[in-house]
Amino acid sequence: MLIDLHAHTAPRSNCSRTTLEELVETARTHGLDALCITEHDVRWPDDELADASRLLDFPLIPGVELTTDVGHVLAFGPLQKPLWMGYSLAELVEECEQSDTALVLPHPLRRFAGERAIKGGRRPPTAAEIVVLPQWEMVHAIEAASTQTTTLEHTLTAAALTVAPRPAVAASDAHGPGLAGAFATEVDGVVHTAEDLAREIRAGHVRPTRFSA
Repeated sequence: MLIDLHAHTAPRSNCSRTTLEELVETARTHGLDALCITEHDVRWPDDELADASRLLDFPLIPGVELTTDVGHVLAFGPLQKPLWMGYSLAELVEECEQSDTALVLPHPLRRFAGERAIKGGRRPPTAAEIVVLPQWEMVHAIEAASTQTTTLEHTLTAAALTVAPRPAVAASDAHGPGLAGAFATEVDGVVHTAEDLAREIRAGHVRPTRFSA
């Protein structure tokens, strides 16, 4: 299956400029089999997303992009603590050891080699420096590329994945129209729910794919 693991809708994510309908239209154009909706620190109610999936006749999988002490983390599966209370990555990892929830590190080098970091004069890290970051090993997969990351970030992430291999995914991180599915993830198994997806991610049955710039 081909799934975009990371997309945001307006108005639920205030940084997004695209609707759920626009995301689905673009995902369908790119030939995707499903789309994950991962708003910032808020999750769509299950019944509401299921209704939207039926209405749009397209599989929609719930997730959430959490703000933590190391930056953003994507979570697929149940979470115990109310999202408004916030999480540290260590808390997330500890909780997920007791569940089947999968954690993905999106835009993993934004703080170190992203556009703002470079403009601020930060020296891009080496692969050896990247792989010793605690979050590199604490999550179940690394987001290797998206429309919200730079070519330098992609190159450095690929180098780090060579030095210290981890399961890798790609996703649009769509915040505007026309982006859903530009990057996506190939998943080995059949996925219908967040729990199905989490199982595939945790097993490493995922690979990054790119469709367009």
